[in-house]
Amino acid sequence: MPLPRVRPIAVFLLTFALLAVIAGERLLRPSANNHFSHLATGWLEGRMHLEGRPPGYPRRHNDWGLVTTLTLAEGDEIRALRCRTNACKERRQKEHIELWWTESEGHMDTLRAFSRGEIRSRRQTWYVTFPPGPALFFVPGVAIWGLAFADVLLTALLAALIPALLVGFLDRLRGTDQGRGREHLWIAAAWALASPALFVGAHGSVWFTAQICGALFLTLHIITGWDARRPLLAGLSLGMAVACRPTMALALPFFAAEWWRTGHRLRSALAFAAPIALIGGALMWHNAVRFGDVFEFGHRYLDIRWQERMQSVGQFSPHYLRRNIECMLWLAPQLSLGAPYLRWSMHGMGLLLASPWLLLLAAARRRFPQRAGLRVAALALALPPLLYHNSGQLQLSYRFALDYLPLLVILLVVGGGLHTPIKRRTFAALVLISGALALYGAWNFQRAPGLIFVHDLAWPFGPE
Repeated sequence: MPLPRVRPIAVFLLTFALLAVIAGERLLRPSANNHFSHLATGWLEGRMHLEGRPPGYPRRHNDWGLVTTLTLAEGDEIRALRCRTNACKERRQKEHIELWWTESEGHMDTLRAFSRGEIRSRRQTWYVTFPPGPALFFVPGVAIWGLAFADVLLTALLAALIPALLVGFLDRLRGTDQGRGREHLWIAAAWALASPALFVGAHGSVWFTAQICGALFLTLHIITGWDARRPLLAGLSLGMAVACRPTMALALPFFAAEWWRTGHRLRSALAFAAPIALIGGALMWHNAVRFGDVFEFGHRYLDIRWQERMQSVGQFSPHYLRRNIECMLWLAPQLSLGAPYLRWSMHGMGLLLASPWLLLLAAARRRFPQRAGLRVAALALALPPLLYHNSGQLQLSYRFALDYLPLLVILLVVGGGLHTPIKRRTFAALVLISGALALYGAWNFQRAPGLIFVHDLAWPFGPE
């Protein structure tokens, strides 16, 4: 087998071995938050909701959606979401009423007050509120093993594909002579060791699996959309990325720029749009069946302690910007004299500590045709997480960076960020130092999560 073909396979095997070691005995077990297994089980059994209450209810359940069906005294049934804003709480106590958001013309946007005795009964229906794309990978395993399916193993396998795909693409694009092959391997090491992908890829769990799937399909979108050579596959990849994380739609400027630059042929546009339309239609149908709204994936119904904030401020708001910028860039662990010596906030650490090799993007000044499209797409993808009500939570480093990190990696390499010996040595040193820090944190989190995170879960941003 020619050497260029062996390199991606070797990268895949080494990355998977690393993630398997970090995962440890959890690798072959289901994670505690295997929501996609429950979603796939529902599909196989012909239902869109959970059968009963979520695992761990009522004491311990994590990120499940709750829709309540109210049966009124006159016999009418309405789907509703309890209003949890401070204004509703004050009015409820003062007027002795219940306040619920209720459906109106397919939207849960009508606030209704109910007096005592007006509600005859309540029925709870629980849902997986995450976009369903990753659950497609779960269907075969769930069909065989049921809810015992090892989602950690699946997540690690999918995560190991990403650096392998990057190396294979860069090898074909730039060749492997004159040191470029070593650059590509160092990029794989940076992704696997010194990025949020190390922690995320070894964990399974609904949030991390979705993040890995989104990054994987974004990587495939870049590869297939380069020079607009494979528009059908580029559209399929982007559509699947959106099915995993809806904000991935903001990667569209990359292919749009490539399509325009290479002749803006109608046939290519139609080939690109066709799978996106099919996947988008399926997602809208899935949303409508579950929540009565084609644009509602379900996060509005999360039964979590931040519901008051989400209803008062919104899921996305500039209110969260300052906190999220700190989480993304410079949030640092605490130092302690005793083991484990470093302790992380549940918000993780910023990329300046977790992935300082990204600083070499400033040295990637070489012009190439795809540069503008990559930059615009990366910026567009970076903005929604900065406005999101949640920083990522219980993470070693800022995991939302995986939404655009494949774009930055390509910008760094093709833009010449590693083209001189001094840049390559600096890059390697930063990868090794930050990789050692990430390995230490990921290993300890797996084995002593109660020690590695500070006990004050609000630190450093105060009560949330």
